[in-house]
Amino acid sequence: MPPVHLFARSAALAAALVLAACTARDATVCRADLPVAERLHLLVGHVRVNGTEVAAILDTGAEKSAVMDGLVTRLGLLADPREGSLMSGVGGEGTVQNDVLVQGFELAGFDPGDDHYPVIAIPGAGEGPDPVGALVGVDLLGHFDLELDLAHGRAALYDPDRCAGPLPESLPGWSGRVERVPLDVTWGGRLLLPVKVDGQTLTALLDSGSTATVIDLPAATRLGVTAAMLAAEPGGEGFGAAGVNFHRALHTFHSLQVGGITERSPRLSVLDRDLRESDMLLGLDWLRQRHVLISFRRHTLYIAPEGEQASSLQ
Repeated sequence: MPPVHLFARSAALAAALVLAACTARDATVCRADLPVAERLHLLVGHVRVNGTEVAAILDTGAEKSAVMDGLVTRLGLLADPREGSLMSGVGGEGTVQNDVLVQGFELAGFDPGDDHYPVIAIPGAGEGPDPVGALVGVDLLGHFDLELDLAHGRAALYDPDRCAGPLPESLPGWSGRVERVPLDVTWGGRLLLPVKVDGQTLTALLDSGSTATVIDLPAATRLGVTAAMLAAEPGGEGFGAAGVNFHRALHTFHSLQVGGITERSPRLSVLDRDLRESDMLLGLDWLRQRHVLISFRRHTLYIAPEGEQASSLQ
């Protein structure tokens, strides 16, 4: 699957989750546990839409939440002719489509109320006994701190106002040398951070909705990657949520550095166009190897010490 992105005018999509206390001495509920799994190389959990539990993509690269076209039919959601959304993503802008009206959404006690939501289609996502029916963007995720331990199929949402002690320092498994990477939170709530590829500083979008880490063509060209080199690399066509195709080629760079963590000889997808807002997308392939806490409020990405990658979500 290609990376998935969504920039649209929409309200929040939400989920009903099981809540747990942050610490034994803190009687206030601060944490919502969310089991997650990968499907079609997308990060999927379960949420509730109009009281119905559905599988949903968790996408830190999407400004707004959305519903899948299959869920519109399944729940009989009504189109809102007064509102429409222009979808855009990795491949560029799609076409304006009518939104649908949704009455019930809830995420860890947060309910934005009735609103309209854009409709998207992702090939293959709506198939099987538990079809993916929604996408959760930063309009909802941004109300919390998000902890991801994808190697163990777990995620957690924290309400910083209700948790005793600072996060993540008060959580088990974060007592060692925690990497702290500054995040620039855009007006739309998306997360930009500095990274280094082959020693040069680039701007990356932290994007759990991208199946792979992607670097755009202008950035790759600045790093010395030529058209002839890309023509000799393996690659293929991709398809974004906006319905626009793109081409990507896999290229091996010398290094990828995020904070103090360096990956040698990373294979990154080189996009055939300009991402505009950032030089690259730091995708699910990178997040899969890390235990992280994404703090929207403190504008910081925390990376757990190596060797303690699973303890805090147990």
